Amino acid sequence: MNNPDSPDKLWLKQAQDDLVWTKANITEKIWYGACFTAQQASEKALKSYLISNGKIHKKIHDLQALLNECILIDNSFETIKDECRTLTGYYAPARYPDIGEFVEFNEENAKEACLFAENIVSFVEKKLSIG
Repeated sequence: MNNPDSPDKLWLKQAQDDLVWTKANITEKIWYGACFTAQQASEKALKSYLISNGKIHKKIHDLQALLNECILIDNSFETIKDECRTLTGYYAPARYPDIGEFVEFNEENAKEACLFAENIVSFVEKKLSIG
């Protein structure tokens, strides 16, 4: 991870930027946006870990599936399973308003999503010996 332009570092940087975006959504009271960007930050962090371990990431958005791949490399990823489960549930409803009616987006779940994403990104940063 010494090369700042390496693919794993680029993915992690984008995850960190998505956390900033999540916080901006909360500031602006865009609850569904905060839930979506929290999921995106987590997805990119998990993919950065997989890339750093020589795995080609799949074009999927299911955090639980990505997490299972991470667990095969390092079983300590089990500790973020609940966060990944919750955030996976926000991906589609936050993107598509006609299915979003099944999820209530509010300040509470937006802040929880942000906290979960911060935990996941931080966890990956430590695994990659960054920050």
